[in-house]
Amino acid sequence: MNFNIKMDDKKIKVDIEKTNLKDVLIYCKPKERLVLIRKFGLDGNKETPLQRIGKEYNLTRERIRQIEMQALMRFRRLIVGNDTYMKVLDEAKKILDSQAGVLREEKLIAKLINKGMFKFNKQELKLILVSDFDVTYLKRNKLIDKSFYLEPLYEDLLTKMATFMLDHFEKRKASQDLYEFIGHTKELYTKEFFDVHYLQNDLFYINFFESVRNICVFDGKIGLPSFPDVNPKTIKLKILYTMRRINKPIHYQELPAKIMEWFPKKNIKLNTVHNELVKNNDIFVNLGLGIYGLREWWYEGGMVKDILVRIFERNNRPMNVKELCKEMLKEKMVSPNTVMLNLQKYKDMFRRVEKGVYELIEK
Repeated sequence: MNFNIKMDDKKIKVDIEKTNLKDVLIYCKPKERLVLIRKFGLDGNKETPLQRIGKEYNLTRERIRQIEMQALMRFRRLIVGNDTYMKVLDEAKKILDSQAGVLREEKLIAKLINKGMFKFNKQELKLILVSDFDVTYLKRNKLIDKSFYLEPLYEDLLTKMATFMLDHFEKRKASQDLYEFIGHTKELYTKEFFDVHYLQNDLFYINFFESVRNICVFDGKIGLPSFPDVNPKTIKLKILYTMRRINKPIHYQELPAKIMEWFPKKNIKLNTVHNELVKNNDIFVNLGLGIYGLREWWYEGGMVKDILVRIFERNNRPMNVKELCKEMLKEKMVSPNTVMLNLQKYKDMFRRVEKGVYELIEK
């Protein structure tokens, strides 16, 4: 490919209301057009990292980065002042300001698309946003995911805050209430950076925390991915969390749908859930008829005869069958016939005192 073509775009203006953004790039140099198309996925493919583009054309990553910067400047010159272009940027700035100055890349673009005001797809919207000077794009940061932010926020401040968060939880070794941590962080940074007004807004911290790598926010708590209460990765932990939220016994067939209400990203299979319930009987208690509860709710489980023994020991007196069945249902879903069969079957454990009344044989 010939990368040595001269082009003067100073007199060219493009109406992007009538022209696709990809077509605008014909006014860029070939190397610039190629880099923007590949980098932003304007050809329908995934975004291609600059380093990979450089390898394909035997150029360094730094050289490709320089071409990208030149291409973005030319692209901006081609469409600056265009009403549609300005509307996209104005709407983006309004959204960012309403969200306390910072949003993850995909979140801001999703909000723009949901407005239904523009014909552009997410790749085209990203190109427009990245080409602007008022909206700042944070892209190559080891601690923070790709995000957009507004002044007076700046990357060094955001990086400093991300470093503080990670150090805080590595030392703490436990999660923390989200708003307790926001209060602590706000007090610390608003004193030092009093001129950054976004730091006074709780929403800034919520949005920023979402963008910090190796930080998880879940169920009103914040911490590191290694903390299971803010990052329940295994099926066992997801079942445990869901049952605690439901706060009552549940049939195992209902659990997958309930789990996916809280963890919708991955499909949950019924067999997997049932296997985890059976395997972890130190946590989950089979209450009969496919219904499970948690051992922490004081369910002990076991065979019907074992539960009957506990009921008699707890009450320390003879009991009629109706009373026994009522107590049994608190621990296991079984029919009155099953209770009677166990009372009659285990004559070395239970003795009939009178009609319908039994007691435990002391050993």
